[in-house]
Amino acid sequence: MALADFSVKDKVVVVTGSSQGIGRALAIGFAKEGAKVVINSRKIEKLQPIEEEIKSFGGDVLSVQADMRKVDEVVNMMQKTKQHFGRIDLLINNAGGSFGHTLDELSPNGFDAVVRNNLNQVFYCCSAVRPIFEEQGGGKIINISSVAGIYASPGLGAYGAAKAGVINLTKTLSKEWAKYNILVNCIAPGLIITEGAEEVLVPTQEKKQKVIDETPAGRLGVPEDILNACLYLGTEAASFVTGETITISGGRTH
Repeated sequence: MALADFSVKDKVVVVTGSSQGIGRALAIGFAKEGAKVVINSRKIEKLQPIEEEIKSFGGDVLSVQADMRKVDEVVNMMQKTKQHFGRIDLLINNAGGSFGHTLDELSPNGFDAVVRNNLNQVFYCCSAVRPIFEEQGGGKIINISSVAGIYASPGLGAYGAAKAGVINLTKTLSKEWAKYNILVNCIAPGLIITEGAEEVLVPTQEKKQKVIDETPAGRLGVPEDILNACLYLGTEAASFVTGETITISGGRTH
């Protein structure tokens, strides 16, 4: 295995939900490594700062406004990417989100909304990119799930159910789409401190220290921890890895 096998230079990478948080870090990180990056948000104005930052260091970027919950917009985004760059090498399904409610508080409509936002749209994106991958002889997909999809998280029942679905979908796609030379893997982040979210996730020094004490790695997780795993999975060095879920929690969830 050569060092070049660990490169994503000139790879075309689509990152959904890339206007903030982990998605933003993924888009900028891949661009810094020489990938051609497609960034996405429901609101185009949210993409401008990321696009400007990527272009500031000579990165190649395409901004696409699209709601991943709407099939026609998902298909249009994939087609725009292919028309602009000529191919797609890697799709990272990062878009999603939730709100905290116990299941006895959550309405059927609320449950449906969370599942649609975290599971359905992953399937929509995978389905939209598959014909492109098939035509070009293969490709890679990384689905961003959560440790909430592995371990019970009171107050996040719908979110956890959807993220568990993402993990199982990843495994099934890896088997069904192997014939197309498509590799499908999953990342399950634990508590990751994104920009501006520290005061929400660890609002007090006591809470922050408690999380650190519970984490064998001895620190809080940051978006770059997710980026590093995705960079590996996006390279030829991971050509024998498919159907896997990598938990990134500093050991806190084991």
